[in-house]
Order: sequence, then C-alpha cells, then structure tokens
Amino acid sequence: VGAVDVPNARKVHTRIMPRLGGLGIYLAFILGLIAVLPFLPDSLSARDANFMKAFLIGGSMIVLIGALDDRFELSAKVKLLAQIAAACVVVFGFNITVDFVNIPFQDRYSMLESWVSIPLTIFWIVGVTNAINLIDGLDGLAAGVSGIAISTILVMAILMGNTTVALLCLLLLGSIIGFLFFNFH
Repeated sequence: VGAVDVPNARKVHTRIMPRLGGLGIYLAFILGLIAVLPFLPDSLSARDANFMKAFLIGGSMIVLIGALDDRFELSAKVKLLAQIAAACVVVFGFNITVDFVNIPFQDRYSMLESWVSIPLTIFWIVGVTNAINLIDGLDGLAAGVSGIAISTILVMAILMGNTTVALLCLLLLGSIIGFLFFNFH
C-alpha cells in the first residue's frame, strides 16, 4: 500500500514503520459492533440510534482522512478542512451538540445556548482529533492515551446509565487494547 513512515532526523524510530494503525482499530471496532448488533434491544431509542449513526458516520470520515494522510501525507489545511466537515456532519446532520457543562465542585449543570454549543462541539471534535494526531509519533502513545480517555468515558457512561455510550466505549476500548498488543516494538 505504501503507507510507511521512513526514519529521519525528526523521528524516534530507526527503521521503516507501517502506518494505518487507526484503520486496524476502526475495522476491529466495526466488526465488533456488527457482532453485537443482533443482541441490542429492538427498542433502541431514537436518540441513541441517532447518536450511533452520527458516531459511525463522523468517525468513518475521520478514519478516512487519517488513512489518506497516512498514505499521501495531506497538508495541514486539507486535514483541518476535512475534520471540520466531519464535525459539521455530526452537528448539523445529526443534531449532536454539547448541550450542558458540569459546574466544578457543585452538583449542578449549566445549559448551553445553541450559539455556544454548536461551535463548542465542532471545536471539541476537531481539537480531540488533532490532539491524538499530534501525539501519534511513538509506538502505542496515541492508542494508550485514547484507551485511558475511552476508559474514563466508559466509567462515566456506566455511572450515568447510558448503555449505548458504554457499549460503544467498550467496543472501542477492546479494539484499542487489541491494537496495542501488536503496536509495541
């Protein structure tokens, strides 16, 4: 495929390394999701079904961008525009936004107006995508950090009783752990 990372002065590794690790995690996640779909209740709420669709379509777009970047080394401008497009699909296509924030050290939430929640959600999706992309230089670092973040979201989803998010996190965490097993050299 030609998606390899060649050593140079800015790289830590000393030999040619394969790329496209995110694609492996994605494929494992999708296969896991396909395997558990028959066991999901038929009464999945419209909100949960919409979230799952947004997660899958937006995530697929991000994975495609990442795979193209691994193969062709896209410019930062092209990647940023594509990430914004993926975030806009999630926000405007599926009406998924950050609707409230937790007030630290208080037992209450603050609801956000749409003029705040829409750009905040787009910024969050693009920001997290780039944060993971920026640390993806050492074997296992991006996957390890992602695994820790997903574990935290999984615990929060369980505590909040959100089984759809918990299931997606569990599948993604399993995919990441499976990838990490083969990612340390």
